[in-house]
Amino acid sequence: MWEDEKMILITGGRAQGKRAFWEKNIASGEGEPSEISGLWIRGGQTSFDECLDSPYVCEFHLFIRRLLLGEPSLNAPDWVYGTMEKRNGCRLPDREALTERLFKACPGRVLVTDEIGLGIVPLDPFEREYREETGRICCLMARGLRPGTEAEITMNRKRNVKK
Repeated sequence: MWEDEKMILITGGRAQGKRAFWEKNIASGEGEPSEISGLWIRGGQTSFDECLDSPYVCEFHLFIRRLLLGEPSLNAPDWVYGTMEKRNGCRLPDREALTERLFKACPGRVLVTDEIGLGIVPLDPFEREYREETGRICCLMARGLRPGTEAEITMNRKRNVKK
């Protein structure tokens, strides 16, 4: 897929064109949408294994939400949860094991996620936990969990795109 197999994490506000930004400005390299537009899987709708193996994942924050809820349709393996207890209605994942597996399964993956940690702090304990866990997992993904694994943070800000 990529010569250097560098993971790309694109984060930004909801409905701000993060995926289109990738397709138009980076993937095709020519300012035209690329042929990958039909290859994205949605974290809010896919199984755990599909998300693990796909090189293009959008709605990664919803994948994490489904993990925290322990949603049966996700079919998450037991190792994901480790020995962590439930807290505030969440099945807390083993963050390090999850990010390590995501890196190993597809090192050149492109992850697109919404920034959900801004704004008013939710009253609901689950919603607070969801924001916190999503932020922590995305931070691990961004910095690269293992030595030798690089991650790149690409912000979706048009003013930073050079023409």
